[in-house]
Amino acid sequence: MVTAKRQQQRYTNRDRKALLARFHASGCVNEKQFSRDNNVKYQTWQGWRKKEQQITSSKRHGRKATLGGQGRKLMIPFAADLLYYMRERRSNNKYVRVFHLMQWIRRHKNDWLVAYIAAKKSEEVGFETLRSLLLRFCARNRFTHRKPCVSKLSQVVLDSVWLGYAAHFHTKYADYPKSTILNADETGLYFDMPPGSTLAEIGQPSKVDQKHSECVTALLTIRADGMTSTKLNLTLL
Repeated sequence: MVTAKRQQQRYTNRDRKALLARFHASGCVNEKQFSRDNNVKYQTWQGWRKKEQQITSSKRHGRKATLGGQGRKLMIPFAADLLYYMRERRSNNKYVRVFHLMQWIRRHKNDWLVAYIAAKKSEEVGFETLRSLLLRFCARNRFTHRKPCVSKLSQVVLDSVWLGYAAHFHTKYADYPKSTILNADETGLYFDMPPGSTLAEIGQPSKVDQKHSECVTALLTIRADGMTSTKLNLTLL
């Protein structure tokens, strides 16, 4: 015979505060009997009593089921400063590697670095775990390894040109309804891609009748008012 599991009761902050206030107002000395009368598991009630000061003084909304503070613990207390440094280097088209982050920490947060390394088994293990920590920090903030490319203009100059063109465009076409302004972008679509290699007999040529894939250009458009209820047709060129 399968015994049905007892359904777990969910209590909010309002429920906890009300039951604790009721307990003190009743003058009851038998806590086990009080928890039984109010249909609260005694182990749960004991946990509330241990955290009574924290529960009663909490300003968290009464409908919430927790007191807050859950989730991933902040491992890097200077995360905002480190992220600013990364974005500043990238805005100036500079390389950003884990090595640069370690150097920044050594220069500006050396006390934290010394304490972090000292808490590990060895210095080698400490720097290896720090490297892994910084890689996870980069991933959480949407930084990924990408192949660098050369730009003749800095990002600051490109942003100023973009903002200038946007101001000119909206000034020139301010009288037009936004529903009649379309933003168009074209992208290439590749299909029928041939394999990257073929089996050929030794001593015989490896020529094929098709080496490159077929390609068409797709024109994508979107209305300036952002309305997506009316889908715009995809144009293939």
